[in-house]
Amino acid sequence: MNGAPGAGDFAGKRVLVTGGSRGIGRAVVLAFARAGADVAFCYRRDRAAAQEVMAAAQEFAGQVAGYQADVADPASVAALVAEVEAAHGAVEVLVNNAGAFPATPVIDMSFAEWDEVVRTNLYGVFSCCQAVLPGMIAGGGGAIVNIASIAGQRGSARHAHYAAAKGGVLAFTRSLAREVIEHNIRVNAVSPGRIATDLLLDVQTGAEYARWMADTPARRLGTPEEVADAVLYLASPASSYVVGATLAVNGGLLME
Repeated sequence: MNGAPGAGDFAGKRVLVTGGSRGIGRAVVLAFARAGADVAFCYRRDRAAAQEVMAAAQEFAGQVAGYQADVADPASVAALVAEVEAAHGAVEVLVNNAGAFPATPVIDMSFAEWDEVVRTNLYGVFSCCQAVLPGMIAGGGGAIVNIASIAGQRGSARHAHYAAAKGGVLAFTRSLAREVIEHNIRVNAVSPGRIATDLLLDVQTGAEYARWMADTPARRLGTPEEVADAVLYLASPASSYVVGATLAVNGGLLME
């Protein structure tokens, strides 16, 4: 961690992270555990990866538990939140990270692929927020951090479905922030640029990587841990007057 809240800053806080078994989600889970939080995370299929995250978290003060769920399915989300609340209590911090990132030109894209990507990346955010809000409101407040993407701000060739969904996440973040701040619930977004995760590296070519380095002022990929630092900031009291904001973590690739 680089200047983000440290060990104990989230002691006892109940956190739910979607898509927590790999990449950015894994880093977020471990960062909250290091800071003392009681962390629940969900994963879609890879039980072995989820178990590895739980094993890695054992050295930290916070407790970590993994649950299998599909955020694209509202019934699965409802069951997940009910199970998490029964085991841990109402969620105080929600991090919507689960995502899908296939590469297909629009001319070749099936409606089924479009639908799956939008359901995972956008509908899932809506479903998870809606499911945790009653508990947050009853508990007197909370924080929601949505993982968006630079693709939602500037577009992304061969990823139009992903970019459209992430643009929706940004608009949803601002809209929900206006609705729930009266309940002391802060909603913000983190918008990563090119981050060194399997989700990104699995779809890149050597030529693309060279182009990435050329057009990123920082001349490197970001790390999942750098995104996690931003998430913890937005979930912490240090950002108590930050509402409806988008925090860019992109190495200067997009400056606004």
